[in-house]
Amino acid sequence: MEPPVLPADPFFASAVVGRGDTYEVRQYIADLAKKQDWAAMVQFAEAQQKRDPEDSDWGVIAGHAWLRRGDYSKASAAFARVIQRNPEDVGAWNLLGESQRRAGQPGQATRTLERASIIGRTSFATFFFLGEAYRDSSRLDRAIPAYREAARLEPEYAQSWFELGVAYVRTGQREEVGKVVERLEKLDPALAKELKKRVGGGGK
Repeated sequence: MEPPVLPADPFFASAVVGRGDTYEVRQYIADLAKKQDWAAMVQFAEAQQKRDPEDSDWGVIAGHAWLRRGDYSKASAAFARVIQRNPEDVGAWNLLGESQRRAGQPGQATRTLERASIIGRTSFATFFFLGEAYRDSSRLDRAIPAYREAARLEPEYAQSWFELGVAYVRTGQREEVGKVVERLEKLDPALAKELKKRVGGGGK
């Protein structure tokens, strides 16, 4: 058995899904994520890591909790150690890139996430975070296809559609914005309403 599926979330998908060697452990991690108890998640992951230093899952889970707590240097260090041990861990690449973006390094984040996109071609989280990094680098021409791919891979994740719509507004693609609004009205009416406001306000 697997833990109950939470709503699509790139953080959850990158850091939590499938990590942990028993159902009970996966359930506990999922519960901590749902409650946003990042302090308890750090404590649990670091205790598990001491017991099994070779299991890179615990480094990702601890790094995820540091990231959500806003300690980007500790998060980046944790993900870098995981990648050194397991360079195919796309979740670690995803969250390293997001840590770099949130630390005000969008250029570094785009390089990290471009690397992740080669490894994780089916990870919606990779392309969502890549879209965010391109947006913060003022490269909307690249952000748009990244968000579009994230939405294709996980069509129920409303935030991808919203960010895609905002990018369309900012590049003057009004017809495409209308299509995104229609989609959001089914997924998240509040985001659809916000996107319509952005159209009137020039996308700011």
